[in-house]
Amino acid sequence: MLSKNTLALAAGIAAALSLSLLTGCDSSRGSATATNASASVPNVQIVHLKRGEIVRSITLLGQVRSYQEATLYAKVPGYLKTITVDRGDWVKADSLLAEIEVPELLAEMERYKAELSRSEAELERAGAEAHFAEIEQRRVGKAQEKAPDLVMPLTVDKAQSQFEAAKAQQRMARSNREVAKASLERIETLLGFAKISAPFAGIVTKRWADPGAFIPAATSSSAARNAALITLADFSRVRVEVAVTESEVTRIRKDLPVQVRADGLPGRTFEGKITRFAYGLDEMTKTMAAEIEIANPDLALRPGMMASARLAIERKPDALLLPAEALVTEKNKSAVFAYRDGKAVRIPVKLGFDDGISVEVVEGLQPTDAVIMAGKQSVSDGQPVKATEAK
Repeated sequence: MLSKNTLALAAGIAAALSLSLLTGCDSSRGSATATNASASVPNVQIVHLKRGEIVRSITLLGQVRSYQEATLYAKVPGYLKTITVDRGDWVKADSLLAEIEVPELLAEMERYKAELSRSEAELERAGAEAHFAEIEQRRVGKAQEKAPDLVMPLTVDKAQSQFEAAKAQQRMARSNREVAKASLERIETLLGFAKISAPFAGIVTKRWADPGAFIPAATSSSAARNAALITLADFSRVRVEVAVTESEVTRIRKDLPVQVRADGLPGRTFEGKITRFAYGLDEMTKTMAAEIEIANPDLALRPGMMASARLAIERKPDALLLPAEALVTEKNKSAVFAYRDGKAVRIPVKLGFDDGISVEVVEGLQPTDAVIMAGKQSVSDGQPVKATEAK
């Protein structure tokens, strides 16, 4: 049997071991609690508000058009004799593009040349007769002055009548010559229209006819396509036409900077400016037409392309700005998490201009405030946070 002292010693050792185990468990629980408390404080990145310039821009859809474009028609009917260009050809201004054969006009020109020659000969003969009649009238007149008894009044009257008749014949011959001359000039003008020249330098975008085809004169009754020969376009410069909404028309002005992007040219931006606008609004759409001119030396912009134009219509030089990434938007209401006294504080804000990168703060924040930009999704109003400055 164990002695009483042995039993007492065993009981003491057991008690000490139990106390030691209890103390160890409490210590580990306290350490875990402290670790969890530390892990519950999220890390965030903050930025301070700053003052600077911000621009309000609008984006409008538009279409690229040639700087100049013309469809060339035949003024006179005839058969297409030659056409020296085809679609895609580059032509210089005043270069001959096509010629129409009009034998009827050539025959008329020869006829009017003959009529002009005959009328000039008649005018020359009538002029000579008028000159001789004038000399005879003067001779009779002087003879009557010297010897009135020898020269009968009938002779004087006859000389006067012959002179007036010769002058009338001369006037008629001159009139006939002018008519023949005008007729010849008209035919020569029409023959000039039989040669189609380029009104400006550009690229042939359409060719409507081939040699041998009959080309009618371009009149109001003729079909435009039947009378058309060539469509010529100059797009070394282009016009981008946009429709400005009624609420923005008063802010449109000449030389307003514009950035244009074309759907067919991803990644490229073209700089331009407002060149002209209509002032008046379209009655149906309540929009105002405006044009932007853009240099196009590499011909990348093509007529007919769809484009978007970004117009910088208003500027504020000293606005209170914050990054657009810092905004929290819910149900069309904007707010931010401000960093104050080590906590995230949700603050509703009223915004002004927005350029896509920065936004203007009109109400809700002070210039000295800092706002949470990274990590705002994991915080709540009043929650303690660990903040570092965003780069």
